[in-house]
Order: sequence, then C-alpha cells, then structure tokens
Amino acid sequence: MNDMKHLFKQVIYDMKAQPVLGVVSIIGTALAIMLIMVVVMIQQTRVAPYAPESNRNRFLYTNGFMVRSEDGRMTSSSRHSLLALQELYGNLETPERVTVFGASFRDMEVSVDGVAPFMIDTRMTDDEYWHVFDHTFVDGHPYTAADATVKPAVAVITESVSRRLFGTEKSAGREFLCHQWPMKVCGVVKDVSPVMGMSYAQLWSPINPDQINQDRTKELSRRYFGSFDAVILLKDKNDMDAARKEIASRLATFDTQFVGSGYKRDTYGVLDQEEFSLDPGTNQEPDVAGTRRLYYAVYLILLLVPAINLSSMTQSRLRRRRHEIGVRRAFGATRNSVFGGILAENLVVTFVGGLVGLILSLSFAYLFADAIFDAWRGWNTPSIELGVSGAMLFRWPVFGLALLASFILNLLSAGIPAWRASRVNPVEAINNNEK
Repeated sequence: MNDMKHLFKQVIYDMKAQPVLGVVSIIGTALAIMLIMVVVMIQQTRVAPYAPESNRNRFLYTNGFMVRSEDGRMTSSSRHSLLALQELYGNLETPERVTVFGASFRDMEVSVDGVAPFMIDTRMTDDEYWHVFDHTFVDGHPYTAADATVKPAVAVITESVSRRLFGTEKSAGREFLCHQWPMKVCGVVKDVSPVMGMSYAQLWSPINPDQINQDRTKELSRRYFGSFDAVILLKDKNDMDAARKEIASRLATFDTQFVGSGYKRDTYGVLDQEEFSLDPGTNQEPDVAGTRRLYYAVYLILLLVPAINLSSMTQSRLRRRRHEIGVRRAFGATRNSVFGGILAENLVVTFVGGLVGLILSLSFAYLFADAIFDAWRGWNTPSIELGVSGAMLFRWPVFGLALLASFILNLLSAGIPAWRASRVNPVEAINNNEK
C-alpha cells in the first residue's frame, strides 16, 4: 500500500514539475487508444452477440445463389427464391431452426387517419424468424404460420413506429394502411439499429407461401433466383462442422438436377458470423485469415506510431530526473528496481490516458455512428439514423482490450528509456544533473 502511495505521489510530482510533457503524454496515449477502440468497435458490431442477434455464435448464413452456363457465356447471381431455400435448407437435422426472410428491407408508406403518411423500412419473414432472432416485445405477440394468409394482413412494428402512428407503444390489435393496403398490428418490439442487418426493420410481415408455387413454374436456370435469404440456428456452436457437412450433402443432391441442362450451380455455401461479416461474393471463399492479419497490422501501426513519439517524451522526462535517479542508485537502488519503478510510473500515466481514450472512443462512436458504422448488408438506405446503443459500444472485452493496449503502449514507449535510465552511472548522473 505504501509503495502504491509513493508511486502515485511520484507521478503527481512529475506531472507538476513537467506539466506540458505530462499532459501531452496523456493526450497522445488517449488518442492512440481511441483510434484502436473505434476500429475494434466497428469490427465488434459485426461479429459480437447483441440482441436481437444474441445467438450469432450459433448462426450460419446463406450467401446468395449463382448459376453458370457450362460454356461460360452466362453467369447469373441473386438472392434465393423461396423454392431454393426450401430445397436446400428445409428439414435439416443438425440445426435447431431455420428462418427465411427478405434479404433486404423495402421502404413503404404507412398511415392512419389523422397522421401524415411517412416512410418506414419493411421486411417479409416466416414465423421461425421470431425464434431465431430475440426481439423484445413490448406489446402483443409475433405472427404464426397460420397468419400468413389472414385478412387484413398482420404485422409486427417497432415501438417508435407505433408511437408515431398511434401515439402509444401499446397498439396491438389496431389497424393502419401500409402502401394503401390495410394491416393489423399483432405485436410491437423495441427499435432495432440498422447496424444489426438481418434482424433490422421497422415493420415485419409474413411471407406468402404461394410464391413457392410460382417459383416452380419458371425454367430451371431462373427458378432459384429471388429476394430471400436464410439464417440457420444451430443447437450448439460446436455443431458447425456437422451442419456444414449435412448442407454439403444436400447441395450435392441438389446439383444433380442440373446434369445435362447446360447449367451448374456455383455458390460458395453457408457462412458463419465472422465469414458473413466480410461480405464475400456469392461464389467466393471469405479470407478470414487475411482479414485478421490486416486488423492486427492496423492495431500494430496504431500502437507503434504514438509509442515512438511518447518514447521521446518519456526520455525527455527522465533526462530531467537524472540527478534523482543517480541519488537512488548511490543509496543502493538496484537497476531492476529503478527500471521497474519507471515502468510502473509510466503505466499510471498510460492507464489514465487509456481510460480517457476509452471514454473518447465511446463518445465518438455514439455521436458519429452514421459516419463510422454501416447499415449491414443493406441494398438500400435505412429510413432512420443508424444509431448504436451503449450496450453495443461498451462490452467488458472491449474494456479489457483498452487496458491491454495501454499496457503494451507503456512497454513500447517507456521500455527503452527506462532501461537506459536504470543503467545510469550514479556519479555522472549526480555531477551532470540536467535542468
């Protein structure tokens, strides 16, 4: 305890003696940590589990559908038709559930009497959607498979849309117009950020199952093209390999219908959350290892560049303490104790700078979310601001990374100056005190 008090007293004394260098050191550390944390947050929003995608570690995503002519003259790619998703991913044994939904949202006009029409983002889904994604219902309930053909059509809306239409979040059972078609609210959920991608919309409505019959009437080269995708929810995250194996077998059986047709399917297959976050092409294998190396290189650069500048400032601070270090060495302080003490003092400074940097990164990401985050996997612009919640920005692993980055920055910036200071000749240091 006494050692800690002495350490903090020494840091405070040093800051008062050299305020400019001290403040610049903290600011430099804070900016370095802020840049690293912003990069981490951008990457985390794409792969970390957040409601309503709390089961991302158990998700497998479909990746579009591509058909090539065997002579190489024609290539067509699109999202899936309902028929394609049924034949490829229906009734799989390994997954817990499979949901089918519109690959992107559509902007449509909604209105009620007495309220000016306004545009919202809508998405069509099956009933399994509400079991795969964990939206929070504030009123009513999700629709079921039986609701797909009822009149008027049912819908789930967000609380902000409910307030704007009806002046309250409790609007289950009330009717409104969507694109001039009457609809009835069956449930109201908390708002979802467009950053979340596949779970985002402002209105969800059931898919009409009759569309599968329409898909069957098309020629082979076109019947599997559509505007839908699927997310596969596994029973356990360790089932990834088993699920991929089962799906590969299903794909092989599916491909037999193209034999002799002059066409062949050329689709990569399903993607886990990290692979999906890279947004690869329909028939491209995502380069996860390469992307990780790129992130590591970015982190290293963001640590090395400020570390070089902070190292020179640390050296400057220690140069003014040569007399003090010389006296400590003359009174028996070992090189290791001097080295460790200087590192500990600098760690306090970098720790303070790290906390400041973390606060700055959270504030920057929250205030400028529209500038640094993307509407994930969207082919159109969302009707609302991207916005991110505090829970999406602050996670304990992110806080741990901030502390680790501060520690590494401390070693990089103070290691060499501390090593040199610990090897100072006591007599020379005392006789050549630099002011």
